[in-house]
Amino acid sequence: MLKLVHAMDMEFQNVKNYYDSFGGDKIDLNCYAIAQVENGPQKYFDYFINSELNLYYLVKDENPNYIIGFGTIEDSEILNYHKDYLNTGNIGYGIRPTERKKGYGTILFGLLLLECKKFGMHEVCVSCLKENIASSEVIKKNKGKLKKEFLDDETEKYGQKFWIKLHPKVSCRTKRLVKRTKNVISNWISELW
Repeated sequence: MLKLVHAMDMEFQNVKNYYDSFGGDKIDLNCYAIAQVENGPQKYFDYFINSELNLYYLVKDENPNYIIGFGTIEDSEILNYHKDYLNTGNIGYGIRPTERKKGYGTILFGLLLLECKKFGMHEVCVSCLKENIASSEVIKKNKGKLKKEFLDDETEKYGQKFWIKLHPKVSCRTKRLVKRTKNVISNWISELW
């Protein structure tokens, strides 16, 4: 069974093993926090502890030390910033090169969306390069709707921005509170009339 493990709960050596699996092409790593591995454990942990980033690793129950991929979630408070100004998004993810084309990206992305729901997020923004067909397919499989295409300033390549509507689960306590509030308001209105 696949699950997410928060970065604080993952041994540094396991992260280093994941980092090393990218060989010389570290640009494909696609995560600045994990790239801090080359600066040692202190820099690595300091980076995401001091940032707004939630960093997770995808592992299997039977081998939790072997990282299949990573995912990041940025806080929903910067959602409007993504919407209006950046060619990035709330979610970032990547899969170890040897584990690609096995469906892990779609599963990882779905698990990250569940985490977003737990945070109370109602929608997320995700971007990828237009030429990255695998990533755009993962996003579409997870109900991503293409909203715009743009020219990425850093790569000078075209990118795509997707939005995904989430429906966070409402707790029973919240449902009872809403019902009670509606009853109070309706009683108050009936008393006025």
